[in-house]
Amino acid sequence: MNNRALIYGTIAVDTLITPNGRANSVLGGSGIYAALAARLLTNNMDLVGVVGTDFDTKYRLAMEARGVSMAHVAQVEGQTFSWTGRYEEDMNNRTTVQTIEGVQEHWNMQLSHELQQCALAMATNVTPPLQYRMLEQCTNARFRMADFMKSWIIREREYTHKLLSKVDLALMNDEEAREYAGENDSLAAGYKILEAGPRYAIVKHGSAGSTLFHRSPSGAIRLFRCPAWPLVNATDPTGAGDSYMGALGGYLTQCLNNGNPTWENMKRGVAIATVVAAAVCEKFGTVSLFALNRRELAARIEQFRSMTEWN
Repeated sequence: MNNRALIYGTIAVDTLITPNGRANSVLGGSGIYAALAARLLTNNMDLVGVVGTDFDTKYRLAMEARGVSMAHVAQVEGQTFSWTGRYEEDMNNRTTVQTIEGVQEHWNMQLSHELQQCALAMATNVTPPLQYRMLEQCTNARFRMADFMKSWIIREREYTHKLLSKVDLALMNDEEAREYAGENDSLAAGYKILEAGPRYAIVKHGSAGSTLFHRSPSGAIRLFRCPAWPLVNATDPTGAGDSYMGALGGYLTQCLNNGNPTWENMKRGVAIATVVAAAVCEKFGTVSLFALNRRELAARIEQFRSMTEWN
């Protein structure tokens, strides 16, 4: 085990349509957002994924310039994963206009021995079978995290169950949690997610914040409700959930404690993830993440702390 975090997710070229405008052919993908967020909290991480021969070298150089190594990103013949999404007026709902799986669809990921030694494994938003394949190879990981998507929860029900039994932390938004649990209430859904195996679950409520659930070895459950950062004008929420996960995982590398972070560290991680996810929404695509540095993030965290403290 090498005390590093391993991030796996899509590396994409996206087209984003919101009430505030449109961005064509911009760098995106769950792996990219998660890695850019994680690098704000840790230097101990690796990104793994695949791109096609059409992937522009400028994107590699931009990621490397921000401290994200692309050394473990494979490049194979074909087209890079591509996603086009359209957001409704309130930004909490979106429609997938087009998804082109490209090289992601048939890539057979085989992690090197070095990557298999990671302490923390983050399976960001790709299909459950691919997430499961990645986590199976992380044989020494002390903490495993996976994000979920509603369409894959529906289409890959069996793998979703298997994946939940394999992770320490599952992340879903309200709609995903209710779909998985068959519940109309997000709180009840969070409890059902814990019953499937994870020690922790996070249900994200969009502009209403998020809830962290924890099941202790004795079976007792405790909750932490974190409010959202107050965004006056959200430009584009694409990647906010992926960035939330990346920031949380990045922070946990500092306090992993052999896979048993303290409850206080988990709560702090959720608050930090909330701050990073909000910053992503301020501009289109990854623009905000590329611009955000550790000093500014620290200032935002202190500001968020002052907003949420009470006696």
